[in-house]
Amino acid sequence: MRYFGIDYGSKRIGLAVSDEDGIIAFPRATVKTADDVVKMIRRGKIRKVIIGLPTGLAGQETAQTKAVRAFAAALEKAVSLPIEFENEVFTTKIAERHSPGHTVDASAAALILQSHLDKENRK
Repeated sequence: MRYFGIDYGSKRIGLAVSDEDGIIAFPRATVKTADDVVKMIRRGKIRKVIIGLPTGLAGQETAQTKAVRAFAAALEKAVSLPIEFENEVFTTKIAERHSPGHTVDASAAALILQSHLDKENRK
């Protein structure tokens, strides 16, 4: 099963994809619009979408959390695929330390997706 990871931001959207076996996440691209995301999902034979969910450090909902949930609801209607959320605390900061500037958002999406895959594969 191929998974698709998303690091949603108001300016850029980082994308990642897993291998066919759902073991390893790879940074894929950074896009600017939800339409670009839909096109990538449709081309990729994706079975499930994982979106990073930002929360405050105490786990509280923020304005960005609400924006991500709204994006996810619209995306679910557009692609008719299951969507799950994964905590994205510090993923961008980690990606910034280990990735060139133009790949940070896609790298953050890969970190989000890899976290989800690791949990799934432990079951």
